[in-house]
Amino acid sequence: MLSELLVPLDGSPLADAAVPHAVELARRVGGALHLVRAHVPAAAIASPPEAAIFIPDPSWDVQLREDTRTWLAQRAQEVRKRFDLPTSFELCVGTPVDEIVRVAEERAVRAIVCSTHGLGGWAPHWLGSVADGVIRRAPCPVFAMSEAAVARGEEIRKLLVLLDGSDVSEAIVPHAAWLARAFGAEIHMLRVVAPPWVGDSLTALTAGEEDPFGVDAFADAAKRTLEQITSALRRKGFSVTSTVQIHLSPARAILEHINETNPDAIALATYGRGLSRLFLGSVADKVLRAGGRPTLLFRPRQPAPDALEAVEPAHAESFTASGPA
Repeated sequence: MLSELLVPLDGSPLADAAVPHAVELARRVGGALHLVRAHVPAAAIASPPEAAIFIPDPSWDVQLREDTRTWLAQRAQEVRKRFDLPTSFELCVGTPVDEIVRVAEERAVRAIVCSTHGLGGWAPHWLGSVADGVIRRAPCPVFAMSEAAVARGEEIRKLLVLLDGSDVSEAIVPHAAWLARAFGAEIHMLRVVAPPWVGDSLTALTAGEEDPFGVDAFADAAKRTLEQITSALRRKGFSVTSTVQIHLSPARAILEHINETNPDAIALATYGRGLSRLFLGSVADKVLRAGGRPTLLFRPRQPAPDALEAVEPAHAESFTASGPA
């Protein structure tokens, strides 16, 4: 069975700009594309209370839906012919988030590949409502791209994986390994240690003296945990390096690290607001919005599996050229 990637489109150039990235990934995993677009019936579009009541002509909505279907069918045909890649399409009727998530679940797609704004609420300078909803509810990873990210090449030679020491953050490891295996990319893992003792940490970081508050010990423990994960990946044949940084602002440290090391893509897990000490929704948003790189995001719906178990030999089939089963 082909590993299928879902590509949501809305008719905008930026949404369509994610297609070449999806094509390259599908080629490398021996997969296929499924293009999807949601048609929101005119009667379902809310109007502000002060607006005059608008009762759309039913025939107008039917024509709009048929025009949209025709456009989507032509786009799928173009992709199929140009890239010689199995490509199907589906026009849904309903709200974009609900329909994208439903199709992803029903087709058991390997990942969703999309840009982070376009028509219908994909905001240009913030993680838009549609992208945000898809990331939070998708049953699979979402390979999301800002406007700066889609302008980059599709090749991935270096993948930056962000961890925070929580089980939630480690849920990204198997998916990051799948992406790295597809491109033969090297993996660099970054953990930013933001100790809970903020006042003491600030003193220790700025005093230039021997560590009196155990920050170094905290970082050493983080390094040992990270080394367990990197060692498991190396045993699977991956090229892996890792870095632990102490910083009072994780988001700032991550963005500085991205600028300094210039990865081609980023991978991280998020559990949404308030459920992870580091990767809150706002941090994931800043990485996606300001990082300027295609970003693989995954929100586990259940407690995260052991990241080490996910890359042990018993799970070798999860990292074949065609991706996890």
